[in-house]
Amino acid sequence: MARETGKVASIQGKWMNVKVPTGNGCALCQEKSTCTFSGPDSAYRHFRFPVQPGVQEGNRVTLEIRDTAQNLSAFIIFGSPVILFPASYLLINNYFQLSNSEVWSVVITAILYGITLFLSNRWLSGLPMFQPRVISIENSKINKKLKEISLNPDQQTNT
Repeated sequence: MARETGKVASIQGKWMNVKVPTGNGCALCQEKSTCTFSGPDSAYRHFRFPVQPGVQEGNRVTLEIRDTAQNLSAFIIFGSPVILFPASYLLINNYFQLSNSEVWSVVITAILYGITLFLSNRWLSGLPMFQPRVISIENSKINKKLKEISLNPDQQTNT
């Protein structure tokens, strides 16, 4: 299971907003304060969880995501082009019989890949196994090790 540490950025009613630093290029970029593409807050991912007793702003929380979710995501991202390219090539070359079938298969693969990523993101992000869970909360007064704090995917947001 992958684990990341974040910080409770704010508490609003029954919800706590958790800020987790990213580990990719945006987090390391020196120019993120002037970025017009992602903005200065691009070095963080934001999650929303129900408030737990004793939690205060500034507490550190540990989030976890299941290995099966990571493996399925990696397969969709890296495996789908391997399947889509030969399928689109065979379809165009044998069914439509277009000239420059290699070029058309690359174009169709790119379009199908974009649609696949968009639809799988919409569908899979709503499933509970793809939602991060809070497994521990650390502050000066309490140090809780929790079995699982998770939500119904209709209530949790990941921006």
